[in-house]
Amino acid sequence: MKIIFMNRLEESWIKKVEMLRDEFSNVEFVVPSNLEEARVSLKIADCVVGDRFSPEEILNAKNLKVIFVPWTGVNGLPWAEIKKRNIIVSNNHANAEVVAERALALTLALMGRIVEYHNDLSKGIWHGFSGGDGESAFWKSLRGKNCGLVGTGSIGREIAKLLKAFDCKTIGFKKQKSHEKIDFIDEITFDLDNLVSKSEVIFIALPLTPQTKGIINHDIISKMKGKFIVNISRGDIIDEKALYDGIKDGILAGAAIDTWYRYPSKETPASLPSSYPIHNFKNVVISPHVGSLTLEGVEGMVDATIDNIRSYLKDGKPLNVTNPELMY
Repeated sequence: MKIIFMNRLEESWIKKVEMLRDEFSNVEFVVPSNLEEARVSLKIADCVVGDRFSPEEILNAKNLKVIFVPWTGVNGLPWAEIKKRNIIVSNNHANAEVVAERALALTLALMGRIVEYHNDLSKGIWHGFSGGDGESAFWKSLRGKNCGLVGTGSIGREIAKLLKAFDCKTIGFKKQKSHEKIDFIDEITFDLDNLVSKSEVIFIALPLTPQTKGIINHDIISKMKGKFIVNISRGDIIDEKALYDGIKDGILAGAAIDTWYRYPSKETPASLPSSYPIHNFKNVVISPHVGSLTLEGVEGMVDATIDNIRSYLKDGKPLNVTNPELMY
């Protein structure tokens, strides 16, 4: 059996892969030295660790049985080919706690006007009692607010848990109907309009699928007058133009965004994250998709991926398996 690692292996990975080699001497663990070598190795792989493949790559990987995605998001996979082949996709939710922490940090920075006031004070511009601008300088407290969680998976639940320290009421939106009681979430709704109408702060924590892409559209944002929105999931869940218009037209009280529409490439290593000048607004906090970029977050995802591989090699099934029909 051959297991190929398509992702770049940092030191946190290398030690764990060596442990697998010692434990499963009959398995070949392949760590390609470059992308071209990785693509060649993929053609003969039984399992692969990675998160982004073309339909052609999956089609040509004749032996492929399992894809281990080393984090939560699986939206970079060609699901049509995967479903045709009945390939298992395993991911993990080990980053949920740190992503929730990032969501809370972004929320406090946004509502507390921390970035705005930092930028002004660095130019010698004061606000509040020393600036003489009265109530216009007030920042918003998170305490006691009604908070909507669009998505009640691992990350949504961890956000809800943190919000309880601020005595917030939490309302969760689920796309899949069930009567499951979820810790730290006070109310569940299957109606997005209902969540929006009841919430003052709205957190986006859905996986990106064809069904969730653009679910936060112009119509939904038009109902968010005076509300804050925080996205730590995937950029495309919020329609890009709708987000921009919602801020520009004064509908949204503010937005804190960690996940985007445009990312750097080899050709454009320095690039703005949106086609629209969202970054120019004072009531916006932007972050470069780093929700899980902590030592604890990365090590947790490595350990969870290794555990999924170990479980597959021992028992024939990873610990965590996605639903191919839901694509998450």
